[in-house]
Amino acid sequence: MSPTLLQKATPVLIVERIEPIIPFWEKLGATVTVQVPDGTAADGRLAFIILRHGPIELMYQTLASLREDLVRASTAKEAFRAEWQQSYLYLEVACLADVERALAHERLIMPRRTTFYGSTELGYADPAGNVIVFAEPAAVADTAATPE
Repeated sequence: MSPTLLQKATPVLIVERIEPIIPFWEKLGATVTVQVPDGTAADGRLAFIILRHGPIELMYQTLASLREDLVRASTAKEAFRAEWQQSYLYLEVACLADVERALAHERLIMPRRTTFYGSTELGYADPAGNVIVFAEPAAVADTAATPE
């Protein structure tokens, strides 16, 4: 098997609506690079987006779009849970204080803590209810805490 068989992993978070998600990620500097309108919605809703920030890429897809796209095309429909499911996303960051400032008015669900392995973390809920944990690794946290 080739050592480069797997090239990239991009999480796809399933939500009821895409539009409320976008400002959350824009506050962190992410940009929408792809957006697909929901062809069945008369109000111009989005069915799918790709967000990018540096090497990080996230996808959001509506539940309706998932049902229409993947489930309908599948030969094993029972393999899909075509219902909303809460996702958990863990992201390493360079500076946790920057995340706290950017998301000051968002829903903090896990206050800042230091793990047994020395990483400093905190968690927010995105507007769809997914849990996003931001972590500053121990080496970065130690450097940031040391006055020069």
